[in-house]
Amino acid sequence: MLKSYCLFSFVVAASVVFSGCAAPEAENPFDADDLDVGLETHDPGDPDPRPPGSSNQFGPGCFWNPNVQAAYRLYAQKPLYQVESTLPENSHLSLVSSTCRDQALKYLARCALPEGSSMTDPVTNTTYNGWLGLAEQWKTQVLSSDNQWWVTSCLLEHLNGYGIEVPILLQGVRTELSATSTQISQFPVPESRAWGNLFAAGFVANVCYYTNMATSCLVEQVLDKRICDTSPYCSLNIVGNCNSACFYNPLAGYVQCGSSGNKYISVRVQNYDWYGYDCVIPE
Repeated sequence: MLKSYCLFSFVVAASVVFSGCAAPEAENPFDADDLDVGLETHDPGDPDPRPPGSSNQFGPGCFWNPNVQAAYRLYAQKPLYQVESTLPENSHLSLVSSTCRDQALKYLARCALPEGSSMTDPVTNTTYNGWLGLAEQWKTQVLSSDNQWWVTSCLLEHLNGYGIEVPILLQGVRTELSATSTQISQFPVPESRAWGNLFAAGFVANVCYYTNMATSCLVEQVLDKRICDTSPYCSLNIVGNCNSACFYNPLAGYVQCGSSGNKYISVRVQNYDWYGYDCVIPE
């Protein structure tokens, strides 16, 4: 398993992109109050709470399987909808277990397609519901370069090597990732931020963590377990605290994380209980 855990201490120039740079300590661009939205009826198979709420039970052993990543890359080269909402054939998925195939498509649909949309596996005839809608255009065209980053970040934040389903709240500078103040109050604990592009050569999962997680948990152990588990193919780069790994780029006008620009996703959780002995919960 290729894993690099690194911290970077300074920024040479704000206009130069690094995988980790200095950032303002108080930076948190996604926590502004928003108007609350009412609950709507949704399919029993959908996660709870409302988008951008979700739940993470995507097994790292499946995500990091070379055949799954090859399948994702093949899908990106053409529209997801081949005939109506049916996916195109993808021979790579025939090389993984039925459970992994199901997870790979479930979370791809959840990240890429919006609520109310779905996609159907032509081999199993299983239909998977959309939820977050980060790449709706992918229905009818190839996956854009920007949305490659968004879909990757979303998939990374749904990985969970602890083997249990945990409610999460996703945040990012996309309308689809704008949480309400009520949702933020229900998910008070910032956990991590992820970015990368699995559709490009040399894919590495870059992840930073928040200060309160670092003081409450064995943070590198937690992120390694959640994102890699025991996968021998995992390529994880833990770049340190998000306040130092990302920085405000005054030329672009946004907080930047590595070469992603602002195409990264943060995740919040309700508490650290589900990490078990890897976290110490303050009294």
